[in-house]
Amino acid sequence: MSVLRLLREPRWLRGLAVAVLIAFVCLLLGRWQWHRREERLAANAPLVQNYDARPVDVTRVLPVGSELARADVWTPVRVTGTYDVADTLLVRNRPRDDTAGYEVLVPLVLGDGTALVVDRGWLAAGDDTDRPDTLPAPAQGEVTVVARLRQWEEAKRGTVPAGQVGSIGRAQVAAAVPGLRLLDGYAVLASEDPSAATAPAPALRPDVDEGPHLAYTVQWFGFALTALVVWVVAGRRELDLRAGETGDTEASMETTEGERVEKTVEAVEAAPAPRRGARRAVRSGVDEQAEDAELDAADQRF
Repeated sequence: MSVLRLLREPRWLRGLAVAVLIAFVCLLLGRWQWHRREERLAANAPLVQNYDARPVDVTRVLPVGSELARADVWTPVRVTGTYDVADTLLVRNRPRDDTAGYEVLVPLVLGDGTALVVDRGWLAAGDDTDRPDTLPAPAQGEVTVVARLRQWEEAKRGTVPAGQVGSIGRAQVAAAVPGLRLLDGYAVLASEDPSAATAPAPALRPDVDEGPHLAYTVQWFGFALTALVVWVVAGRRELDLRAGETGDTEASMETTEGERVEKTVEAVEAAPAPRRGARRAVRSGVDEQAEDAELDAADQRF
């Protein structure tokens, strides 16, 4: 029997509608997770493609007056200039390994008068907690720097101490160093020549992680299929149960008829046979006494 025959029954038709609705919702959630994965892959693409590339001249990727393209993020660039130590900035609330700390920003002034903000690394918060205990100075004079370009961060509101910023945002950094003409974005230090005697902890390589979105996508699509399979399996079981009940009824009817015949046979076999000396029924028109006498005589002969 086909499961589709159950669609004639309202109860099973409603069950199928519920299963289809559940499957539809699961498909939507699966597509949403798939798009989340694609967004994560797109966000990671510049890191994967550019992080280990050979350094190029900064003017090739970031000409003066241009904005840093998304595809060029994490590109290593080589720049030569002089650190503006007086305009050093600390970026607050930058924990590392559960330790509070700061990122150290120092503008690097280039030969054309523009400046590239360089993130030289990380320092742990000091005893004062409002700033590091020590602030290592970069090398003096002309320095050749290899750094990876980053776009400006979103600005964070709030009051911060002098010489500090809440995030590496365009407006906040520009307001903290008003005398400099900044290139778009900032750069994370990879190496410098000559190097300083002491320096902040270098930046860590970011993790390339697409997250659990692919696994979630597979799970939601699996749930959608399961909802339909459950309805089909339940329908098959219902039909098998009905078929079993029909077979039991027919078998029961056959058994009842057989038992009836068997009892009839047993009753016939158990009935007593007539006695030889029994008197015959009175024949019509025959003297009853004469007939009895004949029967008695016959009995005596035997």
